Amino acid sequence: MDRERRERLRQNLQELKRRLWVELREEYFKRLGEEYSEQFHNPQDTEDLSLIDLIEDTGLTIADIHKERLVQIEEALRKLEEDTYGVCDECGKEIDEERLRVMPFATCCVECQSTRESS
Repeated sequence: MDRERRERLRQNLQELKRRLWVELREEYFKRLGEEYSEQFHNPQDTEDLSLIDLIEDTGLTIADIHKERLVQIEEALRKLEEDTYGVCDECGKEIDEERLRVMPFATCCVECQSTRESS
């Protein structure tokens, strides 16, 4: 992989990582903030309780997704250092940069992914 491509890919991953950390922090602060706990601390009826459960479950799910993506970014950065990031697991060719911008955790090129999905 040439140096310019590697640097573009690294910058893309680092920017995604920064955004996810900000979103994750905001989600936690939103969930743990004073207004949140005061607003839902004393639910009025069964419908309020159901809504609270839904909000909490959704918040946890979003946080879990962000955490999983952060783990995937760390793995991608590790692969970048090993010079294996952006290489198709199936055919060994470089994965198009546009595909990696859209799907930074892609492990296959479009053609091989298409073949996988059609099997």
